[in-house]
Amino acid sequence: MHELWLVKKSKMINISPLVGSIKRRSNKDELGEELSFDIAFNDDKYFPKNPCDIGDMVILKNNNKEITRAIIEDEDRKGRDPISYTAFDFAFYLNKSNAIYQFNKIPADQAIKKILNDFGIPIGSIASMPTKIDKIFNDKKVSDIIKEIIKITKRNTGTKYLMEMRDGKLFIEKRNNMIITGEFQLYKNGSKHDVVSAISNPSRKRSISDMINSIQVVSSKDKVLLTKEDEAMVKKYGKLQKVVKLDEKEKLTAKQIAQNELDELATVVEETSIELIGDDRVRAGRLFKVEEPITGISGTYLIKDVNHTISKGIHTMTLGLEVRNG
Repeated sequence: MHELWLVKKSKMINISPLVGSIKRRSNKDELGEELSFDIAFNDDKYFPKNPCDIGDMVILKNNNKEITRAIIEDEDRKGRDPISYTAFDFAFYLNKSNAIYQFNKIPADQAIKKILNDFGIPIGSIASMPTKIDKIFNDKKVSDIIKEIIKITKRNTGTKYLMEMRDGKLFIEKRNNMIITGEFQLYKNGSKHDVVSAISNPSRKRSISDMINSIQVVSSKDKVLLTKEDEAMVKKYGKLQKVVKLDEKEKLTAKQIAQNELDELATVVEETSIELIGDDRVRAGRLFKVEEPITGISGTYLIKDVNHTISKGIHTMTLGLEVRNG
């Protein structure tokens, strides 16, 4: 059973009886998760007073297990309608703050830890990232700086990472092969069922408009260093090329960088969405296996975005999926 708790001056208040619907939203390209909810409003003097205010912390739980915690950022009141609140987890501060950083050949994980410590963001764990960062980030969003550091690491090593807040702490981990299997129960203590057994509104779109099957690597002086292609893709779809410019320090790894870019981009782009019974473990950036014969959705996908809705005791979710490449 889902419950929403308000943290008020170190006091925990269960506001679930006042809450109408609860929504959670995450996207793999964004740092942080959004939580929104409605509070019933009535100006009758006997109606419970709304205890929520901007800046308060709320914690979403399910069967006493914490799902997410967030800080209320927005309040929206319209007459006697329910009061709407929007909250974000602690990564909110990284999305809203700008900074200047100069890193001189320090490992990527150390650079990220320094940023998080500077902004008081609790660290769960940061995977080892030996790629040296030698760059100035001038007046950029802190979240964009972190994402760029991870992108530099991925381009040089081919390693992909999962970044998310859990229990109020930021985790950046290697994206492994763990597949989330969503489950639901029709009643308490009843049998558990796989959520993919009850798919609704499946949608699938395939395109080669964003495919890249040839990588041309050039130096900072625009000298062509090498060209690497996926020959089968080029033969089937024609050459679709991207130019990658490297500085002098990266020239020695040009071949590996080209291969990593090709592994990422030489694919048929697939936009897929499905609606399912909800499971709290399903979050953007994780992997999900689906078989849906009508549209041909089949295989293990990366969760691009997910929207959870909890209303009147019913938990549903809508997933945007993309083909997992690497």
